[in-house]
Amino acid sequence: MAKSIGPLEKEILDILWVLGPASARDVCNEMEQKGNRKAYSTVRTLLNRLVEKGYLTSKKAESGRSFIYSPNYSEKEVGEKVVERTLRSLMERFEGATVSYLAENLSDNDEEVERIKKKLQELKE
Repeated sequence: MAKSIGPLEKEILDILWVLGPASARDVCNEMEQKGNRKAYSTVRTLLNRLVEKGYLTSKKAESGRSFIYSPNYSEKEVGEKVVERTLRSLMERFEGATVSYLAENLSDNDEEVERIKKKLQELKE
């Protein structure tokens, strides 16, 4: 799970987290039902990119004519990794601005601030 994911790749992951293991045709049909019709070849390309990036596993279907795709990680795991990567990148390039933004925008929610303080303390220990 080293590389970032685009919006369409995220949509495909969302579908697979709900459907479970599915074919490209299943994913394509689900996207169409949700109002985001994409060509079958586009969906296959995106699925294969997600396999290359390590987000999905593919195996031959019993018919031997298509592939079944399964997520390698839960939605929570992917979300945490994306947030971690994004924050790390922001902190490396814009530490002061990032910290200021977070402090100013979280200060309105005392519960959230306390949760973050607790998490930071846990990480220190």
